[in-house]
Amino acid sequence: MANVDDLRARLRDLGYLDAGVDRFVLGAASGGRGLLAVAGRASARVGVLAALLLGPSAAIALAARLPGLVTGVRDGVVLTLYLSALFGVAVALFAFGVSVLLGSLAARTGGERMAARATLLARAAGVLVGAGCLAYLVLWWRAVNPEGSIRLAGARTAVVLAWAAFVSLLLGHAAHVTTLALIARGSGPAPARRGPFRRRWTARAALGIAAFAGAAMLLWTTTRGEGAGSAPPPSSLGRAPTGVRLTVLAIDGVDLSLVERLEAQGKVPVLARMVTGPRLRLEPSDAPDPARTWTSLATGMSPQVHGVGGIEARRVSGIGGRAALRDSGLAGSIAAATDLLRLTRPALITGMERRVKTFWEVAAEAGLSTAVVNWWATWPAEGTGTVLSDRAVLRLERGGALDAEIAPASLYPRLQGVWPRLRQEAAREVELGFPVEGEAAAALRRAALQDALAVRLTLLLAAGEPGSERFDLEAVYLPGLDIAQYELLVRGGSGLPPSALAARVEVVERYHVFLDRLLKPLAERPDRPVAFITDPGRSPRASDASGSPPREPRPGVLALHGGPFRGTTASDGERADVVPTLLYALGIPISRELPGRPAFALFDPAFVEAHPPRQVDTYGRREVAPRPAGSSPLDREMLDRLRSLGYVR
Repeated sequence: MANVDDLRARLRDLGYLDAGVDRFVLGAASGGRGLLAVAGRASARVGVLAALLLGPSAAIALAARLPGLVTGVRDGVVLTLYLSALFGVAVALFAFGVSVLLGSLAARTGGERMAARATLLARAAGVLVGAGCLAYLVLWWRAVNPEGSIRLAGARTAVVLAWAAFVSLLLGHAAHVTTLALIARGSGPAPARRGPFRRRWTARAALGIAAFAGAAMLLWTTTRGEGAGSAPPPSSLGRAPTGVRLTVLAIDGVDLSLVERLEAQGKVPVLARMVTGPRLRLEPSDAPDPARTWTSLATGMSPQVHGVGGIEARRVSGIGGRAALRDSGLAGSIAAATDLLRLTRPALITGMERRVKTFWEVAAEAGLSTAVVNWWATWPAEGTGTVLSDRAVLRLERGGALDAEIAPASLYPRLQGVWPRLRQEAAREVELGFPVEGEAAAALRRAALQDALAVRLTLLLAAGEPGSERFDLEAVYLPGLDIAQYELLVRGGSGLPPSALAARVEVVERYHVFLDRLLKPLAERPDRPVAFITDPGRSPRASDASGSPPREPRPGVLALHGGPFRGTTASDGERADVVPTLLYALGIPISRELPGRPAFALFDPAFVEAHPPRQVDTYGRREVAPRPAGSSPLDREMLDRLRSLGYVR
């Protein structure tokens, strides 16, 4: 082609440039420009189209998928700009590469042979771009909805699919006309063929219907079998009272083989119930991250559904919210790169990212009085029930105005009044438990103080005010054993000879004895059954730390004692079975959305006969009230605390 006027005339002969999108994409071409200049300018305009269409839709999807990311209009605008730039550059580069490749090939080949293939090759480029865009948008819509919540017949889904079809056809056509222009520029005249946007409207409608049908088929395929038509949440859970008031002791870092050894020596009578009473052996967790693991155990759902993927999250520069990112694999590499470029900075996961209700939240909505202490991803403490969040101790230590670390807020003055005495008593108990000096003893004392404070706060809540009712459900998370083992056997045990590691294992055994004594007031109340939930944590098997070959992966356990739980029954189960088992014991119907089922074998047959299991369609999605932009009290202090305990680097 001698100049751009000839190129435009040629494209009009082929049936293009009548549509506005064609004129926009090729409008930057002018006489005298070479192949690379025309390809670059046209591809840049295709990128602008992608930015305008994909950036806002991706921002909406991310805001829905990650509730803690966007905290206001400003965050939404900044996120839209980031994503528009990202997708615009990516699509522009892809269109440029395809255009230059085919245009160069046409220039070298030339003649009627290449010109005859121009339309076919250009359409292939358009189909690739359009199909990729369609799949992307549909999968984004799939990703922003937790499993089982997409309603294929809903009007909102129909609008989304229609939008996905329109955007994919538009970008596919833009790539098509750009590629064809470059081929026409390099190959010379060819027999005229009518372009797709010059055909009758019925042909264009057929393309749109086909794209819509393809999007619907992809969505149906990816959601099949996940309860896509689940009913709205019930107005009432209809609890059937069982007379059970339950205490849940969640202990991180438990090596069952070590507990068995200590139980045989008679050193841990309370912890021995984990290996002698009714229990469910749980498969190893999918990742050694306590926030991820314990949120899964508390909700009965996978991290992909509940939204808490790990301890660490990232703040995006210019955005007040945060997003969870895994610290390994491709996501970890991306996080490291964006941190280096100052586009993101480390933050901590919070309850703002959790999308699924925990077992204590479900119990509170069913009308039970509940209290939970120190569990991961419980800040901000909102809604029904008593909650001392994972930031409650830090707030009590620092003082100042309460900002959702404790619920109800009226409890804060009472805790402030007793906190100095309670902390002093806990510190004294730890000193008596580990009187010797040295690095190992210091590590144990740091870990033991976390557990001692959590237990004393739980006992304080359980005592209640004079004349107050006892809680139907108490739950406390104890991280000390995991912290101690990680400090002694992983962070501080690297490179030590087997004899030194064996000595540290003996120190870990002492921690078990301390923990057993610490739990006795909570675990030995005759009117309250106890549920132990354990996980092996982040450390290697303590019983193998002296150098012997590691054995099979360590399991967790749900161990039950007292009340309706019988004998020494032991069975294998799934982590997803924990929540249904606890809720069934409390008389709460089980949601059909939960993948697990109650472990009926652990209950007395008379109890199961008297309380047949019941089901409801759903507990409903957890709704989190938006917080002001940048509102994250004690975030830096919490990060420093977790870093000192070995949770984050």
